[in-house]
Amino acid sequence: MSVLRRVAATIEREALLPARGRVLALVSGGADSTLLVVVLHELGYEVRALHVRHALRAGSPADDDACRAVCAALAVPLVRVDGAVSSGPNLEARLRAVRRAAADAEAAEMAIATGHTASDRAETILYRLATSGGIMALPALPARDGNRVRPLIDLTRGEVRDELVRRGIAWRDDPSNDELGPARNRIRATVLPPLVSLNPAAERNIARAGALAADERAVIDALAGTLIDLRGQIDLDRLDGEPAAVQRAAIRLAAHAVDVRPGFDDVEALRVLGRTGRELRSLPGNAFARRVGATLTFHRARP
Repeated sequence: MSVLRRVAATIEREALLPARGRVLALVSGGADSTLLVVVLHELGYEVRALHVRHALRAGSPADDDACRAVCAALAVPLVRVDGAVSSGPNLEARLRAVRRAAADAEAAEMAIATGHTASDRAETILYRLATSGGIMALPALPARDGNRVRPLIDLTRGEVRDELVRRGIAWRDDPSNDELGPARNRIRATVLPPLVSLNPAAERNIARAGALAADERAVIDALAGTLIDLRGQIDLDRLDGEPAAVQRAAIRLAAHAVDVRPGFDDVEALRVLGRTGRELRSLPGNAFARRVGATLTFHRARP
């Protein structure tokens, strides 16, 4: 199946965009966003492109030129906005926040398309597994996240580049992606290559595991939701009769509903609380869980 048909299949399966609908594509001059705007245009969508200029390196003007060139060739309107960010801590997070704000301001009622790929999803899953150690790490970079859509999510980074080479379309590589400081870059450079050497489909397999985990998590969450009453309380006697996965999900959902984020050890401890008297358990962020008899509740600020 051609790359174009695969992207069209992803859009249809995930209901990402209405036929010939309007979409704002975020472009950077890199391979992924370049192919994104090309395929959306060829599939008949009314595409508008947005390039946020961070001006962090000497090659930034060339990135701007690359965005203009591909959009001009397709007759796709391009909006360029300044998004300068000073260097320093949490740079990647601050850059994402600037791009998100710029996209929200420009999109109006349009969907916002980004060029995330299966490779990005695989890297995110590996990072989360290493830093959190739970299956909650597996659902990552969904095809749709609110009004943000990821039409290329079933393609690997290598497939994107191969398609651009086949079409004779140039792109810009960001040299900062080769720096081994950021964790994602280290995963890309040192973790994924050995896995791909074991199985060429490693990136796709890891990404697929994340997508399947998201589907299964939705089922478990639906079952767990029936154990939480309208006041956000959990009956621990009812909880006892459920599988461990549903118990964990119910505790997590009830806590998250009041913006409390218990850790894994907290959840495991709350699953086996006693049933007599009263008990408090401190949770991260100065939050706490309260048990009165067999009723468990979560609170954001400790009394």
